[in-house]
Amino acid sequence: MTTSVAFIGLGNMGNPMAMNLLKKGYPMTVFDLNAAAAKNLIAAGAKGAASAAEAIAGADVVFTSLPGSPQVEPFYLDAGGAVAKAKDGAILVDLSSVLPATPRKIEAAAKARGLRFLEAPVSGGVTGAQAATLAVMTGGDASVLERVQPLLEAIGKNIYHVGPAGAANTIKAINNMLSTVNACALMEGLVVGLKAGLDLKTMGEIIKNSSGNSNAIPRVERAFIPRNFEPGFKVALMNKDLDTFHAIAKEVHAPVSFSNMAQHYQQSALAAGFGEKDTSVIFSLIEQQAGLNNK
Repeated sequence: MTTSVAFIGLGNMGNPMAMNLLKKGYPMTVFDLNAAAAKNLIAAGAKGAASAAEAIAGADVVFTSLPGSPQVEPFYLDAGGAVAKAKDGAILVDLSSVLPATPRKIEAAAKARGLRFLEAPVSGGVTGAQAATLAVMTGGDASVLERVQPLLEAIGKNIYHVGPAGAANTIKAINNMLSTVNACALMEGLVVGLKAGLDLKTMGEIIKNSSGNSNAIPRVERAFIPRNFEPGFKVALMNKDLDTFHAIAKEVHAPVSFSNMAQHYQQSALAAGFGEKDTSVIFSLIEQQAGLNNK
């Protein structure tokens, strides 16, 4: 019997992930608070639902891709939420990036109702979501991962079981911290080069072929040169993920420093009204602080 899927949350990441599941032939019902976000999926064969409860009512597997813990916890745990409304035997899979405590709460509630739950935050950005090349980090019972692995393989080529519930969002927060620290360091370096009279494209090419190379380098051609700061990965979401990282570091009493500077830049971008822009917009803020006139 073909596994039926509900997909809730069709934003920059959720929409392409849902589309890749749909392409694999899974019957799918979709819902987003922004009805327009579901239009391309419905046109491709998904069924649109008028509410989240309607979407999940008959689904064997429920996927969620939501902004963070303030949205995920009530979705699953409120009276009338997914734990209460999912059909008997359903598997709940949260793809969101949240505080590690959130999947622990949901897993306990799901088990109490006889349901199964898996946290499965992803990494790879919108490009990876579109290409189905995401890294998928999972936490929870390994037997649940085994049940849904074929579905997860529709959205990502690297799937990891990290440990119990909460473990996957811990490594996701670490990964995103490293990503933004790396990107911010690149942006600072490039601005130094610009002020010294170097060419931005040339710097990018040299660094790409040298020891300073990193996954941040494609931003030179994709964002910095064309001044394209449309998301991508939004400043507001990265700031949230750094909040998560710092909460974990505080809980385990681990000293951190580079992440604080990265969050300083995210906060500066938020203060400038760039919360919905790609994190690459920080490049323009560093340019301005250095006295360059690019907009």
